[in-house]
Amino acid sequence: MGRRPLRGGGLSAPGGAGAAGFADLGVPEPVTAVLRRLGLTRPTPVQAAVLPDALAGRDVLGRAPTGTGKTLAFAIPMVARLTTGHALAGRPRGLVITPTRELADQVGDVLADLGAARGLRTLVLIGGEKPARQRRLLAAPADIVVATPGRALQHLREGRMHLSDVAVAVVDEADELADRGFLPELDRILDRLPREAQLMAFSATLGDRVAPLLARLREPARHEVGGAGAGGANAAGAVTRMRHLLLPVADDAAADRLLPWIAARAGRTVLFVSGRHRVGEVAATLAAAGVACRTIHGDRGQAARRAALADFAGGACPVLVATDVAARGLDIGGLDLVVHVDPAADPATYVHRSGRTARSGDAGTVATIARARQLDAARRVLAAAGVAPETLAAPPGSPALAEALGARRPPGPRRRPGAAPRGTPRGNPRGGRRRDGRRG
Repeated sequence: MGRRPLRGGGLSAPGGAGAAGFADLGVPEPVTAVLRRLGLTRPTPVQAAVLPDALAGRDVLGRAPTGTGKTLAFAIPMVARLTTGHALAGRPRGLVITPTRELADQVGDVLADLGAARGLRTLVLIGGEKPARQRRLLAAPADIVVATPGRALQHLREGRMHLSDVAVAVVDEADELADRGFLPELDRILDRLPREAQLMAFSATLGDRVAPLLARLREPARHEVGGAGAGGANAAGAVTRMRHLLLPVADDAAADRLLPWIAARAGRTVLFVSGRHRVGEVAATLAAAGVACRTIHGDRGQAARRAALADFAGGACPVLVATDVAARGLDIGGLDLVVHVDPAADPATYVHRSGRTARSGDAGTVATIARARQLDAARRVLAAAGVAPETLAAPPGSPALAEALGARRPPGPRRRPGAAPRGTPRGNPRGGRRRDGRRG
């Protein structure tokens, strides 16, 4: 399957207090050569911790903050192992299961770039795309398949894909798979793997809800980077590089007045909302103030979602309104503000939404808009996430809001070509003097 070039932060940036280089961790020279061509010479801490065991073929359980390089931590050993041998049609040798389409695309990009140089073909199978097209793609050999659970299971049931040749399997963002109710589907997929297949599970948080999956790992090498904890903000790790703000407002109307000022700032901004219907409401509020945005949620087709993310990542439109579908898998460089337009319902959601900023060692700001009725609950969630936010009660147009978030006056709705300016009397569209000499 042809893959588009990497956008934004598709590959984790090099750096971090890891080993001197990938070769020191046992990465084969042909793979390190590919990494060098991609500009990657030093492993991040999670890569330095995971790679020796993963390259040795051990099952791995990895927990690390978002944006720290987990994808390469499993992509490198997968590519290294699959460099020898070849795949048959419909029989991948590597499998990655992710909870969301966006994350599947991101992981697929990384594996495609890393594997293509070693002659490996990567195929992404996700919902929102026509199954018939995917069936045609499966008719050709693909070494690695990256898939969401439902679509993977569909092709398995139809007999279009078989997992008996899989040597390495990865479950990415295990806690999110559990939260979305995908564990039964995941079980049915993993049941089809060969007993000898290497299994790796990675996540930003780990807890009791993923215990059934963890039980499948055989004496795994366990690696935790960036702080311990099953669900708190330490699981995000990068929270220490974020500035956390709580913006109390009286009610929905006050929130609607505040939001366009924040969204009109310079720089990329992601606005998280509680549900699909809220995406449309917030987009309409911004449009009424003259602020353009792109939107993604579960009901949008995959082509529309990719186009929205491409516009956002490429700078064509710096504001993205999203449901939690984007809390995993959105990896965009230079994203320095995340706004919880609707406060997160739980600490894990706060962590993963907030983790879209402050990636790969950068700093970032996270703001939560809380109506009076939401304020106590929002404070409890942030406290449970290990965050002590600054409270900023700053109205639209205030210097404090501008200083903290770069807020600025929204441009206002665009006038139709030829429309009269505001305040122009209807009887005299051009203003000026009327024929009787009086001012119009």
